[in-house]
Amino acid sequence: MKKLITIVSAILFAICITGCGNTVSELNVEETKTIIEKELTGMESVDEELLEDVYGLDLSKMDVHIIKQNSDGDLYVIIKTSDKANVKNDMKKYFEKVEKFNTNYSPERLEILSNRVEKEIGDYLIYIVAEKADSIYSEILKTL
Repeated sequence: MKKLITIVSAILFAICITGCGNTVSELNVEETKTIIEKELTGMESVDEELLEDVYGLDLSKMDVHIIKQNSDGDLYVIIKTSDKANVKNDMKKYFEKVEKFNTNYSPERLEILSNRVEKEIGDYLIYIVAEKADSIYSEILKTL
C-alpha cells in the first residue's frame, strides 16, 4: 500500500510540476479580435489622443493596446503590458470616467458597463463591455 501511495504521489507531483501554475503568456490577439468582433459589430478604434488626454491612459506602459468601441456603447480592450498593476489602476480610472460620461444613458447601459468582464491572460489584460461579455470571454478561453 505504501508503494502505491508513493507512486500516486510521484505522479501527482510530476503532473503539478509540468502543468500546474503554467500561465498563458501569449494571446493570439488577431484571433481574439475576430471572436469579439464577430459578436460586436461596427467596432472602431478609439483615438489615441483621446485615450491619453481625456481619459488619462499612459499608452507608453502598454506593449500592445487595442481599444475599440461602437455606436451601441459596446467596448473592448486588449492590452499587453509588463506593468499590470499600474495599467489596471489606469483602466479603473478610465472606466470611472466612461461611467461618468455615460450617466445620461439608461440604467441598463450603466449596468452593462459596471458588469464588464475584466480578465488577465498571461501578459494581457482583457476588458469587454457588452451585454454578451461573458459568452464572448468564454469563446476566447476555448482558443487557449
